[in-house]
Amino acid sequence: MDSLFAAARQCLDTADPAEKAALARRHAAAFARGELRIPDDAPPPEPIRMPGRPPRPRLVHPRELPRRGLGSDEGRAAFLHAIAHIELNAIDLAWDAVYRFRGLPADFYRDWVQVADDEARHFVMLRERLREFGRDYGDF
Repeated sequence: MDSLFAAARQCLDTADPAEKAALARRHAAAFARGELRIPDDAPPPEPIRMPGRPPRPRLVHPRELPRRGLGSDEGRAAFLHAIAHIELNAIDLAWDAVYRFRGLPADFYRDWVQVADDEARHFVMLRERLREFGRDYGDF
């Protein structure tokens, strides 16, 4: 794979959270090394109905979630899970900006690839912390 747009699409299509974060980091590093090019002649992006999603967590309206305080390990783990979920979605948002918008200056892509890399790094750190609580992404 040598196209930044193909790399972005691969990240967007990946459902497994750990794989998505690892791909985001790997593709960001490859782009920084100049191994992924920004094609001048890329066709328009194919529509994406929904980025790849794991089966868990099940998406529900916030009113359906139990209230948890930060005074217990369970509450702190739930809070970390919520932030990890935001970070996972932010990975998709950053790669979507790269994939969807063609013909823009290289700095546009460089900035969004860096955002994707940062969000993936944040997701990995939060997931590691969740595991210290005996939980994992998708448990809440």
